[in-house]
Amino acid sequence: MKAADEPAYLTVGTDVSAKYRGAFCEAKIKTVKRLVKVKVILKQDNSTQLVQDDQVKGPLRAGAVVETKMPDGTFQEAIISKLTDASWYTVVFDDGDERTLRRTSLCLKGERHFAESETLDQLPLTNPEHFGTPVIGKKSNRGRRSSLPVNEDEKEEETSEEEEEDKRRLNDELLGKIVSVVSSTEKAEWYPALVLSPSCSDDILVKKDQCLVRSFADSKFYSVARKDVEELDFRNSELPSNKGVQEASSFFHWNTIPSNWKMDMREILESSSSDEEDG
Repeated sequence: MKAADEPAYLTVGTDVSAKYRGAFCEAKIKTVKRLVKVKVILKQDNSTQLVQDDQVKGPLRAGAVVETKMPDGTFQEAIISKLTDASWYTVVFDDGDERTLRRTSLCLKGERHFAESETLDQLPLTNPEHFGTPVIGKKSNRGRRSSLPVNEDEKEEETSEEEEEDKRRLNDELLGKIVSVVSSTEKAEWYPALVLSPSCSDDILVKKDQCLVRSFADSKFYSVARKDVEELDFRNSELPSNKGVQEASSFFHWNTIPSNWKMDMREILESSSSDEEDG
């Protein structure tokens, strides 16, 4: 749970506890690809908007009164209702290893990332032979990476279902491909998009028969059915020359990222691949 006084995003040099195979280990933030999603309520009509932090003037904290940039370029007064840190953090562990993680896999030094119901008063200090009993069960092996080795069975138990699901999806042959997505309502209509890891958007649920894409046409994230996705063939001379296709072509040929995406897509995909290798 995010503390009320916690910053909207973390900065380079911050000491953290970073998740590594089910355990939290000491690390320091080396680089940050900042992306903070800001949900605001416009004062003018009480409507809700979801924008990125570079479209907000004012303090990034829940309840703050800010000015939000609208699609027409004007600014409107609004109140921040929710902040989601979707940044990518590259951290360095105390043994020199590096890993790129989302904010949900990091804790600030001093944060409690163990079971709230367990305290020192409840530990069996008067029964030394049971002192090694884990505080929160199978996933309690948290600490420095130089801790005592565990056997293979324990290692397998530490791998959460969520991590297994991530590994399955990282093996997806569509990941990183530019595709055409057919509209489910009008089969003749389609848009070009990039297939991403489901972890790239915290706000969208991606089911097993779906994949997460980011549209080159409007830059939005979508969860789409796999049956509606087909790899785009840029050798096809009949492709339309609209802006979305041009953006997709630039990415395909020159790795040019749309300016308003505000993220290094290659780095994201490479970090996903490294996660798979670590597993």
